[in-house]
Amino acid sequence: MVTPCYCPVKGGTETTVRNLAITLDKNGIQTGVMAFNVNQNRKPEWQGKTEEIDGITVYRIPALDWIPIKHSHRITSGINFIPGRFTNILKKYDIIHFHEFELSLPFFSFLVKKPKIIHLHGIDYSFLKKNHISRFLLKHLAHIYISISKQMKKDLVTLGIPENRIVYLPNSIDTNLFKPQAQKEDNLLLFVGRISSGKGLHVLIKSLRYLKESIRLAIIGPPDWDINYYQSILRLIEKENQKGKHEISYFGAMEQTEIVKWYQKASLFILPSFVEGLPVTVLEALSCETPVIATPVGGIPEIIENHETGILVKQNDHGRLAKAIQYLLENRDVRSKIGRAGQKRVMKEYSLEIASKKLCEIYRQLEESF
Repeated sequence: MVTPCYCPVKGGTETTVRNLAITLDKNGIQTGVMAFNVNQNRKPEWQGKTEEIDGITVYRIPALDWIPIKHSHRITSGINFIPGRFTNILKKYDIIHFHEFELSLPFFSFLVKKPKIIHLHGIDYSFLKKNHISRFLLKHLAHIYISISKQMKKDLVTLGIPENRIVYLPNSIDTNLFKPQAQKEDNLLLFVGRISSGKGLHVLIKSLRYLKESIRLAIIGPPDWDINYYQSILRLIEKENQKGKHEISYFGAMEQTEIVKWYQKASLFILPSFVEGLPVTVLEALSCETPVIATPVGGIPEIIENHETGILVKQNDHGRLAKAIQYLLENRDVRSKIGRAGQKRVMKEYSLEIASKKLCEIYRQLEESF
């Protein structure tokens, strides 16, 4: 498993890679993880190290920013870092499974003749359609592409990747950990995710002014690249708290074992994103029977069937988001019904056990055809 960042850095991709690596290793597939040696702000360090986490060997690769400015795929074409030596490590493994649209390690391992997978947790379709270099690199750096949503698979075909090289494998979660438990706390709203503009947290905070009654909002997640946006969110939180109507608490990043307690007691989980792949946070909330309000972007509509397993609202619409929140807060029976339906769907389609079995089959077929 090769990923740009790994724990203790926290995020949806990091969580998915960690869960898959542990599960595969337990099932007899010797699995290692390779990531850049970065700090919590995702800045690389020019020193490497090897350590063991969860019984998995983790290789931290030294790296330098090859353009020492804000990361932008429009400038870097997805190759953001110059890595130190790492290819000899990859040669010890039978399959190289890359994660994310971050092409530094796939690009610099081009000469390593091993079966390669690029597991895409999200793509900027409009950017790739315009940027010929990034599209060319994406098409030639792997043998198989894993798409986490059906919409993403269609987008990849449109971008010129042959359909027979794309495998649909949605994100998954540990349903043994994320399960319903304690009674829900009335009027407790929850947001979990990176503090980035694409997640739409500012839309959620601004929508609170339209609510009739007071609520408590818990925000969990690490800052992202954009420090200016992070600071603007902190100011929004402070401003809203000063009004005295609502209580907003920001807790930073948390381990899964702590986050699950918030999912279990929240009345609602809200994710007003502008762009998504297939967010594990939605799956985690539903698995705890917590109703979800989200936007119909990326693979979210494949999980959330409107008014059945959640509610979908238009992007960047404070008023409609507030109406959806108000509706579910006022209707406990509807919340319970949606929560149960969502939990049932996650158990059936998005459990870690199901995903790991599918991944093992992908590996087997790739090895046979290589």
